[in-house]
Amino acid sequence: MRHAVTLLAGEAGEATTHIDHVVRTIDATGANIDWKRHTLKDHQLSDELKADVRQTRTMFMPFMQGLRDEGKPAPIVQARREFGVFANHRPSKSLPGIGGRFEGVDLVVVRETTEDIYTSLEHESIKGMFEGLKVTTRAACERIARHAFEYAQKTGRKKVTVVHKSNIMKKSDGLFLATAREVAKEFPDITVEDRIVDALCMQLTMWPDAFDVLLCANLFGDIVADVAAGLVGGLANTPSINVGQDGVRIYTVGHGKDLAQYNSEAGNPTSLLITAAIMLRELGETDAAERLENALRSCLADGKKPLSIGGDLSLAAFCDAVIQAMPS
Repeated sequence: MRHAVTLLAGEAGEATTHIDHVVRTIDATGANIDWKRHTLKDHQLSDELKADVRQTRTMFMPFMQGLRDEGKPAPIVQARREFGVFANHRPSKSLPGIGGRFEGVDLVVVRETTEDIYTSLEHESIKGMFEGLKVTTRAACERIARHAFEYAQKTGRKKVTVVHKSNIMKKSDGLFLATAREVAKEFPDITVEDRIVDALCMQLTMWPDAFDVLLCANLFGDIVADVAAGLVGGLANTPSINVGQDGVRIYTVGHGKDLAQYNSEAGNPTSLLITAAIMLRELGETDAAERLENALRSCLADGKKPLSIGGDLSLAAFCDAVIQAMPS
């Protein structure tokens, strides 16, 4: 069975050789992928791309900046809005040769992305005093909680930790916690626990192996995901999977421009290749996913690293090394 995947390569008219190297590495796994290539038009998602994603329900993309001064948000922000993204998965898994503080880290932050303080409902109530509204609805809490437990069940994970601050925000975070506990009753095979967010951040840096799936609302999920990334060497080593309506999934990187010089051969391929392995596995291309992940880990263990994470290989050379590490 072949899988159609929408590829957002970059801005029209710009060099996109960085993503081409990543794509040929994915193709070298033998995965049955039909790439539907698109570029941005005037730094915006085209109507053709939007229609294509609704057909393929799978999009793969590198990091691309927004143009804030021109009122054009980053393409991933545009895509989240367009395709009703309500959940963000941020896996953090130890890699060899990276030099993280811990070995064996393997956890996933599942973050709700539609509400909380990130709804941008801010106003100046009186001169010099600003208020921001934290929005929490039962429907969104139930949807993200069920999604997190279903994800844990499907991927063989055993525990979900609900992250909150209900000791202070008794109504909003109290609703988030209570709803998650109710949903948990439908999944008796999954252990459920909860942690206050500040205590959780401390415990993550001491005992990361105590955690499996971390269920977070929007703001805390953003923060906790970056803490978790720090456990495995930084954001350059973490992917980002965005889950939208009608089964749409957007596979991209977990970092921003300071770690992604995507217009040069020094660009960072590590998180994109990790993301690609997850995408392949979720498409049912398990053998291809394992070939890619094992080759990537083998290269890193042998000291073959891209410039972006302290190595001496260009993006193209690193992709070559990963392909050569795959069994023939």
